[in-house]
Amino acid sequence: MFKYDSYTTILINSLFRDRIVRMLFLLALLIDVLIWFFLGWSVRDLPESIPLHYNIYYGIDLYGNWYEILYLPAVGLLFLSINFILALYLYSREKILSYFLAAVSFLGLFFLALAAIFITLTNY
Repeated sequence: MFKYDSYTTILINSLFRDRIVRMLFLLALLIDVLIWFFLGWSVRDLPESIPLHYNIYYGIDLYGNWYEILYLPAVGLLFLSINFILALYLYSREKILSYFLAAVSFLGLFFLALAAIFITLTNY
């Protein structure tokens, strides 16, 4: 079990003192929350079966239930959580790796937001 002690508090405080890491992780979290709200708002009037993937060569090539669109922000939150824990662990050893993890989290969630927008546009 994960024990929350003073060392963990020191790691969290030192990680969030760094402005770049703090802003990238908070922006990634904000993007994920916005994806949840956007998809929650847009799935309220969708039919039971919706297109989930569009390919430029074949058109729509994957259909699914309406709730499967909510897997997108759930995977984003899992991705963000794993990267945050890894950045927390690596910050005291290699700061550049925590910068990389924060930037990848932000970019990954940005692309998930674009995917959510395009999936929603495909369904209307």
